[in-house]
Amino acid sequence: MARRWLSMVVSAFGLAAALFGPAAGAGARADDPHALYERNCAGCHATHAREFVMKSLALRDGVIVGRQGGEAIGALLARGHGRLAADEVPLMVAHLGAILRAGGLFFRRCAQCHGRGVAFARRDLLERGGRVVGRYSGRDIEVFLGNHGRLNGAEIAVIMEMLQRQLRARR
Repeated sequence: MARRWLSMVVSAFGLAAALFGPAAGAGARADDPHALYERNCAGCHATHAREFVMKSLALRDGVIVGRQGGEAIGALLARGHGRLAADEVPLMVAHLGAILRAGGLFFRRCAQCHGRGVAFARRDLLERGGRVVGRYSGRDIEVFLGNHGRLNGAEIAVIMEMLQRQLRARR
């Protein structure tokens, strides 16, 4: 009985998110994959896309698929799952794929001090002259990471790509 009640509550919240999501996301850009995920996906799936990706998706022959059914996520979204607009589907697929390919590196190595990657990047960093720099220090972050966080060269490249994605979506 409790499980059925919980299911009804979750469904009601999902419906509310679908009906009121765009208004709730007022001010959020339509091309921001985080805003899209939070508005269209988080009501039924994990609150953060990283949690959902790590638990539910896999990369097979270069295609992002659901772990359970093996269906391509792009095809699922294009058929209406998540109620994304047609032009939002490739953005979401790219976002989920980037998270999958990064393998949760930021979460494992950086989040304990810096929190969520999207919030950290948009609050504390900016792009200047094609480089990611500290908003207040002006430090070149790629250079800084050479002596910070015990990251190797390949990990630095993954983190830099992730930070640049976060900043690009904000423009």
